Amino acid sequence: MGQILVISDNEILNQLYVTNLEVYLGAKVVLVNSTDKAFEQLKKSRADLLITINMINGQDSAGVIYEHLLTNNYKTKLVVIGNPSKELADVIVVPNSYNLQNLLRSCAQVLGVTAKSMAEKEVPQYYPIENQFLVKIREVPCNVYLQMKDGTYTIVAKKGDLIGSTIKQFVSEGVTTLFVNSLDRLLIINVISTSIVDFLEQTEGLETTEKSEALKTGFLFAASNFSDSPAVTAEIMTLANACAKVMDEIVTETPSLKKLLAILNAQRDGFLYTHSILTAFVSNHIIRRVSWGGDSHIEKINFVLFFHDIMLAPIYLKHPTLKYEEDLLFSEELTDKEKETVLNHARLAAEVIVTYKRAPIGADLLIKQHHGITNGIGFAIDFKDDISPISKIVLIAESVVEEFMKQRDQNPDYVIDIKKIMEFLNEKFKRTTYKKIIETLENFPAV
Repeated sequence: MGQILVISDNEILNQLYVTNLEVYLGAKVVLVNSTDKAFEQLKKSRADLLITINMINGQDSAGVIYEHLLTNNYKTKLVVIGNPSKELADVIVVPNSYNLQNLLRSCAQVLGVTAKSMAEKEVPQYYPIENQFLVKIREVPCNVYLQMKDGTYTIVAKKGDLIGSTIKQFVSEGVTTLFVNSLDRLLIINVISTSIVDFLEQTEGLETTEKSEALKTGFLFAASNFSDSPAVTAEIMTLANACAKVMDEIVTETPSLKKLLAILNAQRDGFLYTHSILTAFVSNHIIRRVSWGGDSHIEKINFVLFFHDIMLAPIYLKHPTLKYEEDLLFSEELTDKEKETVLNHARLAAEVIVTYKRAPIGADLLIKQHHGITNGIGFAIDFKDDISPISKIVLIAESVVEEFMKQRDQNPDYVIDIKKIMEFLNEKFKRTTYKKIIETLENFPAV
């Protein structure tokens, strides 16, 4: 069995790489999140192959690892994910982080693993699907299984069966998740995604509350399957674009922040979804009032707001009482790894979005900059002019929403006082370019 040392601080890539390298190459994979830890690991045991992300926390990790191997006369082959800043001799470069096929092929060649042996490797047999998504389809395109207490799986619905009554029964019994054969995973995800998109594209005539419920379902499904496999990105993109359209309908149809909030409160929506919709509402108001704003900017912002905090979805699901991102960093409930995700969530989401061919141009840049930091790592304290004008709008809109929500945490009957919010914003954002955007909030529809 070959041993692979992976150096990566990208939580999503870690999941993808470790699982696939172990399953398809039969390799033992050791994962570290810094070059220093990689050097320590190399002292402890041999590695047949090194894989490193090009940049880690702003450091040229590829260059650092490369020089270390040369200096210490290691003969270990190096694979770099991303484009190195300079040419590295005898190094395998995989430019696209999510091109797993290319990565596996390159690693297999180094380890002497044949295509035939890769094909014969076993993969985990069952893949979980939440019932709240399964219920969106009329009949299942493959067999569906229930996991028993002894760990075995039994069929509860066969291909072509109507699924509705079965799901209702399990939900009443407290069962939230069923399973499909892993080979049918992409099939079931695509069918569910298509079903949700079909509904989202027929929202004309629905009440705003119904639209919000449909949008929330799409949001949660995308969060559950985001970057799970490069093969599902086209379906998630279609879903995201449909959701961005419905998001625009909701904020356009709702006359005030108070009425939009009443809809969201009635549905008891989670913090992430509520935060995103309210931010879209504020952004829409601003875009309509800046001289250069137009429908294309609103469309792009809605897409960005659909994805900008999606990397935090698993954390909010695990810690439903927590809210604001900066507060997450100081919470004792979060592990160090979860806090790293919080710090890097803008960069991580942007790295996935850049691989989506149908994403609006520049969407990855806006996601990376939505906390005022150009590299998508951390949160700005001094807000500079080195981010795009649309990023500034998203940043200010988020600040409006968070300040409003914090006031409501203290007083559930609080009604937004836009003048005080503007005073808070002018104190927070010192530069003229930001203040001109803040001015557009003068006639904000609070009630």
